[in-house]
Amino acid sequence: MVEDIASFTERLLRFDPGALVRLRDGRAWGRLPWEVLVSVEYECAGDVVVSAASGEKRDADWHWPLPPIGKARVVEVLPASQIVDLASAAARTLREASAGRRVGERAIRDALLDHPVITGTSDVDGTQFVVPQRIVQGIVRMRLNWPGGVDVLVAGPWTGLRTRIGEAWHRAPAGLTVRPLR
Repeated sequence: MVEDIASFTERLLRFDPGALVRLRDGRAWGRLPWEVLVSVEYECAGDVVVSAASGEKRDADWHWPLPPIGKARVVEVLPASQIVDLASAAARTLREASAGRRVGERAIRDALLDHPVITGTSDVDGTQFVVPQRIVQGIVRMRLNWPGGVDVLVAGPWTGLRTRIGEAWHRAPAGLTVRPLR
């Protein structure tokens, strides 16, 4: 299913008025403020970056790598209702934890986004995977959820969720190893 690009960019702009859209090899990509890349199918060739607001070309402003979706493996299939339930539970938790006060709400929100909500091991090849709440929020808040199955994808350090409408991806932060100089 090809998503209407106007709807996709409109939703991106709700989260970031300066949002960019990268059109590359049959997909439109956007970045959400909580470090999630979202994409939908879009008929395009080549590689160009435009402002979501004006359509003005902005190639030099895109600074994020894209997941290697051609190398992605499906490691699990979940019911779409589970994804919606996880997003709703996070919203309830945020409301209850902040209890109407603004102090600390951002710290709670950040902790919720990092919280692993789906973990498992693939029955096919034993790949372990962790899906943080931030990817779930990307699918639900961008309205990419679809009744039916949601694929959990893994491609190197990237984890994603894919529906018939679109995808949401997050790259796990690289671990830092510090060794003393001798």
